[in-house]
Amino acid sequence: MNRCWIRISLCLMLVSSLVRPVPLHAQDPQPVRIGIVRDGTWERSDDIEALFSREIRALLSREFAVEFPANAVFDGGWTLSGVQAGLDQVFSDSSVDIVLAMGVLTSAEVARRTDLPVPVIAPFVFDPSLQDLPHTPDGTSGVPNLNYLAHPASFGRDIRLFQDVAPFDRLAVLLTEAYMTGAPELWAGLRAVADSMGVDVVAVPVGESTMMVLEALSEDIDAVYVMPLTQLPLNEFDILVNGLIARRLPSFSFLGVEEVRRGLLVGVNPEEFWLRLARRVALNTQRVLLGEEPGSISVAIAYGEQLTINDATARAIGVSPPWSVVTEAELLSPPAAEPSQRLSLADAVRIAVNANLDLAVADFAVAAGAQDVRAARSNLLPHIDVSALGTTIDADRAEASFGSQPQRTLVGSANATQLIFSEPAWSNVSIQGHLQQAREVDRERLRLDVILSAAAAYLNVLGAQTFERIQRENVQLTRANLQRARVRRLIGVSNPSEVYRWESQIASGRRAAIDANAQRNIAEMELNRVMHRPLEESFVTVETGLDDESLVTGDPRYLEYFRNRSVFRSFRSFLVQEAVENAPELEQVDAAIAAQRRAYRSASNSFWSPTVALSAGVSNRFAEGGAGTDFTPQFPPGIPDLSGLFPQVNELNLSLGLSVSLPVFSGGSRFVQRSQAREELEGLTAQRDALAERIEQRIRSALHRAGSSFAGIGLAQDGADAARNNLDLVTDSYARGVVSVVELLDAQNAALVADLAAATAVYTFLLDIMEVERAGARFSFFLTEAEREGFFDRLEAFVAANTASR
Repeated sequence: MNRCWIRISLCLMLVSSLVRPVPLHAQDPQPVRIGIVRDGTWERSDDIEALFSREIRALLSREFAVEFPANAVFDGGWTLSGVQAGLDQVFSDSSVDIVLAMGVLTSAEVARRTDLPVPVIAPFVFDPSLQDLPHTPDGTSGVPNLNYLAHPASFGRDIRLFQDVAPFDRLAVLLTEAYMTGAPELWAGLRAVADSMGVDVVAVPVGESTMMVLEALSEDIDAVYVMPLTQLPLNEFDILVNGLIARRLPSFSFLGVEEVRRGLLVGVNPEEFWLRLARRVALNTQRVLLGEEPGSISVAIAYGEQLTINDATARAIGVSPPWSVVTEAELLSPPAAEPSQRLSLADAVRIAVNANLDLAVADFAVAAGAQDVRAARSNLLPHIDVSALGTTIDADRAEASFGSQPQRTLVGSANATQLIFSEPAWSNVSIQGHLQQAREVDRERLRLDVILSAAAAYLNVLGAQTFERIQRENVQLTRANLQRARVRRLIGVSNPSEVYRWESQIASGRRAAIDANAQRNIAEMELNRVMHRPLEESFVTVETGLDDESLVTGDPRYLEYFRNRSVFRSFRSFLVQEAVENAPELEQVDAAIAAQRRAYRSASNSFWSPTVALSAGVSNRFAEGGAGTDFTPQFPPGIPDLSGLFPQVNELNLSLGLSVSLPVFSGGSRFVQRSQAREELEGLTAQRDALAERIEQRIRSALHRAGSSFAGIGLAQDGADAARNNLDLVTDSYARGVVSVVELLDAQNAALVADLAAATAVYTFLLDIMEVERAGARFSFFLTEAEREGFFDRLEAFVAANTASR
């Protein structure tokens, strides 16, 4: 029996596969006539109705031939009686299949009727609880042939957000004049919500003129809430906006972005407000035409939320929104002061190299060290001293000197010495030269560190900006989920705790966004410090990626060594070789070793090498006076004058000398000095070997981190895509009441973490590449095209040789 049924099924499947189905569009579309009743005519009514008709035609064109006959369009003239008359007329037309109630008055009026002859869709309901409209626990109208669309609990939400931006006590609500008289329950509901929140409200009816509206705003009004002012022409609306700004009154727009662009301070509803509403009407129209009862279709609609602030208006009226609001809001106008500079990664690095204060300090140290070298050389050059000496002695002493010491004398002298040979002096010249080389190399090491600091600071700024953006987007997503929770509450599939849970989540998200903003500011200050700019000076960053031509990753050949595991080992060995050849740390130790080696040789030579110096001097007595100046020898009587027998010495004295000294024994200090120099030399040699090991480890570790982060770029993006797809599915299920708030929170948090990982994956890899280049002592920012090609030529040759040898 079972086999028989199987055979029958297979035959039916075969027959059905051979029969060509008739395409739906091949059939004649069923004609559908849609009537429209509007509250009244206003400047945008034609555009709005054209948008609705376009969306309905686009969705239903394959199934229905939709018409909007001109004789089925009725205008209520902004009066309740006019709306009632229009509805009566359209309902009396038996050719009309469905009716659109285009307006608040019309929507409220059809909801009050219990007998609707044709399906009616009323898309303009602010809040069913405010307007006392029919509503079932299932979130439908429950009225046969009636489907309306209501934005859930928007007024209370708007008031809370408005007070977050600009706190107030007394609020004026600008409401279309026709609604005040034609739908008084709307104002009563708004006032009840305000009273429950402790806000004092006053209604200000708005017709076609602004003058009376501004006059009606008393001095005690702190803020203004602007409902859709459909009777007010756009030019009058602009006058109203300017009047509110002149009075420094904060304003909130129910319609949201489009009116905030025109100058109102803040709004929440997104720019696609009308489009989303029109598409929902088109979908509900399709469901009705396909046979679904309008009274059983959900009345709730979620537009999404985007907190938007007109920054120019805020400055004009003296309002400064708190950080908790700014972190999630979109500011429509540019800030008061434009950033003074646009910086790319390469720009930041070059500015830092030219202006960094640590490098300036190192430059002074190098310049001072050059003087040590000159001072050492000066010991090998002639030393000449010139002096003058004036003396005065006692007269009796001068008389007793027999003319050799006049009472007053002025003597001038000059002495010159030239070191012919001195092992310590020659050694010092060589040692100071090596030490100066070490200072210069240390300056190069610091330069590389500054380049790394600048690049890392710039990438950290980009990462912090991305982190802040994602946190802001997460708050916006949470606000959209809050709206979904209100919709769920409206249709009866959740309780108030879900709404509170999302409100709590928004507070947490705002805190995270504030922290992210602080981290971005800190990262920007660090970059400004490295570049020696005012710490809080603003700048605009340029997005960078793997294809940045200033980076080595901009050459696709470089990244291939990370993709290919077989050559990655040779790639690491090559960069180690390059690092050992170029590392300034090793050059600095090499200079220190050379200086110490010369010191050791000098200590060894001190046992036998003498110090030889040549000296010369000249002196002359330029003036003399007083007692003892003119001395004539007096001989006793009978003794002839013998003064001529004594040689006469002139006033000019000359001297020339050669000195040779060799220390024979100095208490053993020379043995100590030689031993100490030898031990220090051996220590420096061991230090170099240890440093070479650390450099090799540093570059290999950096390359392994870079390899891991490079592989993680694609994986992070895959994870983010999967988490986002999962979030979309869970969000849709949550909106339909299938999953719980906990499941959606988990999906949103997973998507947040995945988005952060994906957004920062490239920056993490570039940071690792900066570490690789620092370890290799060569940054691609400063390489010429020829130097880059030389690098790749050496790399390819090394990898080819080492890969072939294994």
